[in-house]
Amino acid sequence: MFYKQHFLKIINQKFYLKNKKIYVSVSSGLDSMVLLDVLIKICNFTICVIHCNFNLRGQDSDKDELFIQEFCLKHKILFKSKNFNPIKRNFSIQMMARKLRYDWFKYLLNNSYCDYIALGHHLDDSIETFFINLIRGTGIKGLIGINNFKKKMIRPLSFFSKKEIRLYAQENNIKWREDNSNYDHKYLRNRIRFFLKPILDYKFYNGFQKSIKYLYYEYVCSKTHIDYIYNSITIEKKKYPFLFKIDIKKLLILYPINTYLFKIFNIYGFSNPKDLKKIFNSQSGKKMFSKTYCLLKERTTLVVVELEYNNFFLKKKYYIHNIDTIKIPFFIYFFLSERKKKNHLQI
Repeated sequence: MFYKQHFLKIINQKFYLKNKKIYVSVSSGLDSMVLLDVLIKICNFTICVIHCNFNLRGQDSDKDELFIQEFCLKHKILFKSKNFNPIKRNFSIQMMARKLRYDWFKYLLNNSYCDYIALGHHLDDSIETFFINLIRGTGIKGLIGINNFKKKMIRPLSFFSKKEIRLYAQENNIKWREDNSNYDHKYLRNRIRFFLKPILDYKFYNGFQKSIKYLYYEYVCSKTHIDYIYNSITIEKKKYPFLFKIDIKKLLILYPINTYLFKIFNIYGFSNPKDLKKIFNSQSGKKMFSKTYCLLKERTTLVVVELEYNNFFLKKKYYIHNIDTIKIPFFIYFFLSERKKKNHLQI
């Protein structure tokens, strides 16, 4: 029973899961069925199985769901499933399915008494993600791979290779269903998996894990530096209403400017350095919008403000015709303008 002891020992070292309520995302494939078996042994049945049916493989999708449902009935485990119909829009069906899946996970975490959602990603997945991001173009963060613990979503198998997972399944007589789309070479991940298969051995895994660790340290150092720069060029910052002002002159002397622009403004939805540089030379009052924030050009500063409070910067007059319609409490916010004072009062 080597692999059973090996898995339980490492997961217990990396994650404290005893007496925790965990939702386990199960697809019926090898990885998620092994994850479910391991967590049953660790958590003493304080788990709930969740399953996403995207209806992309016809009857096979329904058979996957039925397979998991029957397993849960046999082992007296709570089972929740959700049906989706992902529609291809500006990105692939796979990306749309991923968004729908994670949106549901976030909903479950926010509306259920649940400590974690466990996912079946493993070491090979992280290696494949590394090369996918490398091919598409990415920074250090994209090369780190798949985070094994993020926002209450855990990946207990992330320390194990696909080979180890398969040996665990064979040793413990675990049944699973194969997804034939995993062998379709029209998907980039599958082509990378096929290419890497001959060179995946102990030395490769060991070297890869070391490289990921060093890249993570580099990422932490970079983030610490960006935080320092952000604080040094920020003139004003408020939590409520959320806004901050950045000194344009201090921002422009940074090099390489595109990297700093991306690092500082990407979190607010402004990810294109070319568009950001255009606003530097624009007139005061020029605005850019992301989904949740407004970027405003003032004479010497850039102001980032939540869209909820963007009306404070618009040139509009508001009239109150009936004082009885005002809801109590009534809030008014004032902001200091950089424009020159005029002799008359504007209301």
